[in-house]
Amino acid sequence: MRFADPTTCPECRGAIAGQPACPQCGLDLTSLEVRQLWQVLLQADELLDRAARRPRATPATPSPAPAAESAPEPAPARPAEQSSAPAPAPAAPAAPSDPFVAAPPQWQPYPAQPPRQPQPTQRTQPQPPPPIQPYPAPSAAAGQPAAPARSWSVGTILLVLGAFGLVVAGLIFVTRSWEDIGLAGRTLILLGVSAVIGGLGVWVTRRPLRASAEAVWTVFLALLTLDFFAARHEDLAGLGALDVAAGWIVWGVVALALSVGIAVWARRHVSVALVAPAVAGGVAISIAGIGAGAVGDDWDFAWRSLLALVVAGLLALATRPAGLAPMTLAARIVIAGFFVFAYGAAVVELVENPSLDDLAGGGHGLPLLLMGVASLVIAWVVPVVRIPGVALAVLAACALVAAPVVDSGADERAWAVVTVLAAALAAAALAGENTWMRGVRLGAVPAVVGAAVVQLVLVGDALDTGSRILTDPWQVPWHVRLDAASVDDRAAWAVPILLLGLVATTWAVTRWPEVTGLRPHAAAVIGTVLAGGAVTSVVALRWPVWLVAASLVVLAVAFAVVRVRKVAAVPTVVALALLVSASTLAAASHGVSAATWLGGGLLLLGLALVSAVGPVRQLHAVVGVGGVLAGTAATVGLLDVDDAVVPLLGVVVALLLLAVAQLWPPVRGVADAVEATAAAGLAVALLWPGASGEIAVRWTIAGVALISLSFVVARRRWLVWPGIAALVVAYVALIVDSGFSFVEAYTLPLGAAGLAAGTWATTRRPDTSTWALLGPGLAVALLPSVPQALAEPTELRALLLGAGAAAVLAIGVRLGWQAPFVAGVTVLALLVLFNIGPYANAAPRVVLIAVVSAVLLAVGITWEDRVRDGRRLVTYVRSMR
Repeated sequence: MRFADPTTCPECRGAIAGQPACPQCGLDLTSLEVRQLWQVLLQADELLDRAARRPRATPATPSPAPAAESAPEPAPARPAEQSSAPAPAPAAPAAPSDPFVAAPPQWQPYPAQPPRQPQPTQRTQPQPPPPIQPYPAPSAAAGQPAAPARSWSVGTILLVLGAFGLVVAGLIFVTRSWEDIGLAGRTLILLGVSAVIGGLGVWVTRRPLRASAEAVWTVFLALLTLDFFAARHEDLAGLGALDVAAGWIVWGVVALALSVGIAVWARRHVSVALVAPAVAGGVAISIAGIGAGAVGDDWDFAWRSLLALVVAGLLALATRPAGLAPMTLAARIVIAGFFVFAYGAAVVELVENPSLDDLAGGGHGLPLLLMGVASLVIAWVVPVVRIPGVALAVLAACALVAAPVVDSGADERAWAVVTVLAAALAAAALAGENTWMRGVRLGAVPAVVGAAVVQLVLVGDALDTGSRILTDPWQVPWHVRLDAASVDDRAAWAVPILLLGLVATTWAVTRWPEVTGLRPHAAAVIGTVLAGGAVTSVVALRWPVWLVAASLVVLAVAFAVVRVRKVAAVPTVVALALLVSASTLAAASHGVSAATWLGGGLLLLGLALVSAVGPVRQLHAVVGVGGVLAGTAATVGLLDVDDAVVPLLGVVVALLLLAVAQLWPPVRGVADAVEATAAAGLAVALLWPGASGEIAVRWTIAGVALISLSFVVARRRWLVWPGIAALVVAYVALIVDSGFSFVEAYTLPLGAAGLAAGTWATTRRPDTSTWALLGPGLAVALLPSVPQALAEPTELRALLLGAGAAAVLAIGVRLGWQAPFVAGVTVLALLVLFNIGPYANAAPRVVLIAVVSAVLLAVGITWEDRVRDGRRLVTYVRSMR
């Protein structure tokens, strides 16, 4: 590739043939700037050769070339050796300092270039730049036909704008000035303008100028359209006898013929099929089809749509012999639009007249039947649209079968028909993987979706029934039908059909080639669908409560056995869902719910033990423990026992589950889940309302069990603290139940226990502060009694509190413990002050002032000694543990 190419325009790269301006973009090739550009391109080629440092190979037997190219060609940098005579060109005025003024350039045709000579390898002196040359004309060899420009140049845009302006001008003229011209003038104007535009189209096509031809023929066809309808409006040449529909048909046929003729004739000159006549042909087919659809005003809309499709299809077929690719594409697009419209009109006709009498006797189903047959024919003739064609035929057949059944008013009948159609089509689509079967599978999708929608309706009934039961549980005996008043009863005969059809459809769909990724999970999908269908079926059948729960539990057990024995890869979560559904529906009856919850919980715990490690296993354990706890409570509630027994038994069962989770090795995999759920159940049982004595018993059992478990299980040593807290709550509840009113009955035992535990810990942990170990016990033992002792400092409570504080102080001094020492000193100081207070208040003020002054004087005199003693005291206290 070379930069300097004398056969192409430097701007648009279009072909030039000796013209002073580019015929494509209009660039002036004689201008000073273009001549400078040509010189730069030549210098670029020379520099490229120097950089390569290699000679250009000359073929041994050159191919024959035109005479103009066989002559030797001088170097392009020397304008004096050009072969053709220079044509004068105006010199561009410039200042004297302009380097291009010394030799005013002139435009000359460019001669053929000789082969480039090999460049010497030795270093040469830099050469001055050659003088500016005019842009050369191409040699005789450049007379080859240039390739058509493929970009939108300025000329093309101007052509489009001009054509659009002419069309707009014609519209304005016809609509505003037409009435002022007589009949003869109108005729002459129509013929004259059309003839001129047609002659112009012939001229530009023969040039050949493709872009101009596209624009001019567009204007010509648009003007002819205006001419035709204007002539019909003015009743020229008898066209006024045509009504609107006939006029559209006639002009559609004429315009299509003209478009095809123009495109076929122009292809010989421009070597390609023009796009404008193709678009006009598509519009003409559309006009004729719309006109055909408006012929029969008293016909049904579906029939008129069919007539429009037939007319448009015949006209489209008439264009095929011409072999025009753009027109064929336009015709196909138009026919596709008419086909879709006619199909939709046939479906609307079916929906508006769905009864069997209207479809068969009234012929309202015949349009859709014909469209289905047409879809099959098109699928057979045109393989590229075979899949959608077969799908539309299948859809039409399904609609014709289902519409009368749906119109009959019985939901069960319609649901059964849709489900059977879905199962039959899904199974029939397994016959192969060719385009016919792919079309059948695509057409079966609406039926499959319809069957799924039917199941969603039944799921809605099941959810409504379950919500009503949970809102007000345990209201019916075990043998009563399941919440028969919540929703309408369903016909019993349809339920097994819906269930079997759903399972069959799922089985077939999972084997379709389009869903191969779902095939490894087919068992899981079928099991899930079967479980959901079973739940909706028992609700729709309104079986007795016990039969509903028993059937779902049995199915859950079957799924669990299938999974455990590895017969099929049905996930155990399906069994979980069935048991949860059974538990929800069984809540309608107390006895049925007790058995269902307890049995389902044990089954889920067993599944959790044998399942693989994962979150689903933990979920089984959580729900299983919850079922066991709820089932136990419901079972005890059936017995004639006191109400306090139910939460007490709940505490015992929850504690047993906690112990099993930590002590039985097979449960280690789900121990955390079992323990957490059992702890939640224990909290519910402990917080269950009851008398103080009943609450004390529950909390005592819980405290003793937790403390015992903390000693047995090394990983659960921290359970001692919840156990101690439970015993504290039990003690408080017991005191409340005993009727004691003094606070020491609650605090002294707790304080004593705290001090005992703290003292034991202090002896075992010598490095720990006594505030952390003895502080809680001292606070519980001493502080609750301080407010009442200070309020009555001369009563027995104050005396006993002072004795206790003195004992604590003595222990602190003896053992060097800071917490007892500070607590004893603080309590004794408060008691002494509050005991002296009444006497100080009764004494004369002068005595009080004198005593305080004497004390202050003594402190002041011995201040230094007091400071020293204070520091010793602080040091002493700090030195305590």
